[in-house]
Amino acid sequence: MFDAQQFSIDLKIQKAKYINNEVVDTSLLERYIHFLQQVDLTTLESDVQKCSFWINVYNGLTNYWIIEKKIKKSMLERPLLVMCAKILIGKYKFSLDDIEHGILRSNQRSRYKLWKQFSNRDPRKKLKTQKLDPRIHFALNCGAKSCPPIAFYTQQRLDQELHQAEASFVDQEFLVDNEQKKIQCSRIFWLYRSDFVDTYLNDPKYKDYKVSYNKYNFAIV
Repeated sequence: MFDAQQFSIDLKIQKAKYINNEVVDTSLLERYIHFLQQVDLTTLESDVQKCSFWINVYNGLTNYWIIEKKIKKSMLERPLLVMCAKILIGKYKFSLDDIEHGILRSNQRSRYKLWKQFSNRDPRKKLKTQKLDPRIHFALNCGAKSCPPIAFYTQQRLDQELHQAEASFVDQEFLVDNEQKKIQCSRIFWLYRSDFVDTYLNDPKYKDYKVSYNKYNFAIV
């Protein structure tokens, strides 16, 4: 039986071995890819079930692709990986973009596309979350150093875990100088500004603040 949380944990360990030029357990990777194909996605009914499952799978797959595509130093070595690399999960193939924008963002378009991730005729659309929880942006890791660090998520404590991920990331990546009326922050707050509704850069109290963005570091860690 596929355990998404353990998948994320094990792939983080294997990625660390890969980066350190240690022996990667390729048989473990192969077993996980096989188990992913056997998952019955219809059993994920609530948004809590979907979020905990897909966040762990996304983060695990990020590390899988780093190993599989032999990325050495930077995610810019494979700039289209999140869009083009696909893997069979249950009955359907998914890219990292499919998981993020199609499932977890409740089928929204990315800033770099003109259309939503899944068309109305795409059968994967029925798998999306009913509601977009913007805290997923503090949990998803696309392999780059500037991404939020990988944590592991459970159905039982998802709200607390996402709250902790948000608090940790914001504390380091959304710095407000009220005296100078300046904000220095991660580009994640710009990329997904619409998801944050009336918080962060959309908060009315920051209306007159000057915003500068940290340079995005694509190095793998």
